[in-house]
Amino acid sequence: MTEPKAPAHFDELAAAVVIEGVTLRDKDVVREAQRWTTGERGPIVEDQATLVEADLGDFVAKAITIGSHALSATGDAQESRALKRMITELGERAASSTAEAASMTDRSVKAASEAVSKAAAEAQKNLREADEATRKSLSEAIALMRRETEAELKRLFGGTDPEVVDRFAPLLERFAANLDKRAAENTSELLAKAAKQFDPADPTSPMAKHTADLAKRQDALTAQLAEQHSAVARRLDEVVTALKVAEAKASVSKVSPIKGSTYEAEIHQVLHQVAAGLGDEYLETGAVVGSVVRCKKGDGVLVVDGGDARVVVEVTDSKRDHWGAYFDEAERNRNATAAIGLVRSVEQNCGETIRVLGRRRIVLAFDPTADDPDLMRAVVMLLRTASLAAATRSGAQEINTAEEKITAAVKQLEKIDEIKKSAGAIANNVRKIESTCGAVYSAIDRLLADALNALAGVDSDDSAIATERGVA
Repeated sequence: MTEPKAPAHFDELAAAVVIEGVTLRDKDVVREAQRWTTGERGPIVEDQATLVEADLGDFVAKAITIGSHALSATGDAQESRALKRMITELGERAASSTAEAASMTDRSVKAASEAVSKAAAEAQKNLREADEATRKSLSEAIALMRRETEAELKRLFGGTDPEVVDRFAPLLERFAANLDKRAAENTSELLAKAAKQFDPADPTSPMAKHTADLAKRQDALTAQLAEQHSAVARRLDEVVTALKVAEAKASVSKVSPIKGSTYEAEIHQVLHQVAAGLGDEYLETGAVVGSVVRCKKGDGVLVVDGGDARVVVEVTDSKRDHWGAYFDEAERNRNATAAIGLVRSVEQNCGETIRVLGRRRIVLAFDPTADDPDLMRAVVMLLRTASLAAATRSGAQEINTAEEKITAAVKQLEKIDEIKKSAGAIANNVRKIESTCGAVYSAIDRLLADALNALAGVDSDDSAIATERGVA
């Protein structure tokens, strides 16, 4: 069972948006829609009957088109800023974490070293105190033993002439001295060995080995953190480089003029086809110096009637200001009497598909990959006819007739802009819009044909006048 489609959905080819039964209750939208009851923006209409019967297709098309361009531009800008911010924050966090980890490791090692050194110093102090206390206690014990031994000998062998006591006295003194000396030496040696085990300055002590192991681990951890930070930094540099390359490619593609660019090549291909269909010649002149010294302005030239009239073509993929001054120099450089400027999108053309800058100058937003070549053909035919009219020097009445037809064709051409915008937004009206476009193209062809016939009449009148003068 097929599920019902949403009120706003894509068509079967996903090439257009179909809107059915969508209701917008926003007061600003409703207020703006009251200006579009005639199909174009005008004063606000309050009449209820007029509002009920109004066709708001043009308003919906314009609103969706402008809104889509705004959303696209805003979204791209936000995504670019978000990515740059993420890369910047990631780099800052990586650098901060590495520095913090290295600092923490250094502090930990220093704290451990200080604790070990403090413990070693405390142990050495305690050992010295124990040495002194042991020596003092041993000396006192030996002295006490000597006194007790002498007293016991005197008691046992005493008398008026205690010879035995006198003989034992030197032996006791020597025994006490040797015992004190040996005890002191053994104690000092034992305490020295114990203190040596806690001395970080002695490379053979366990404490020194432990300190060296801590330092080695710190160096290894610092090297590992530095390597990881370098790897993260390299990857960030690669991402930033890729972004810069993408931005550079985008900016290069918008450089004006874009000599040898893809957009210019596509435009040349379309213009070659249009010129062949009109029986004219199209020349690619972007790399050729023209009549003005060292000037290459004018990417292409449409040669009409073997050179009697010329239309200069200027192609750019970026927004350009001061088209008038640019056209002046391009026309002088290529000896042309009409000019057409071509950009890829309406955003590069002040939001318009077609801008008429004069009687023989038009700036057209044309994408060869998406737009109908008939639009290019209509604009070229208009400027071609205007160029022929400007190149004709006699037959004022016929020239005026041709100019009137050309002016009418320009007005018809301006309608194509609105028609194309409607066609891009509302797929339901595609057939009606395309038929209207066909009618407009037919009207333009008819008007331009009338203009060419009028110009042909100028040549006939000139021949007749010359014949009459010869007879006279």
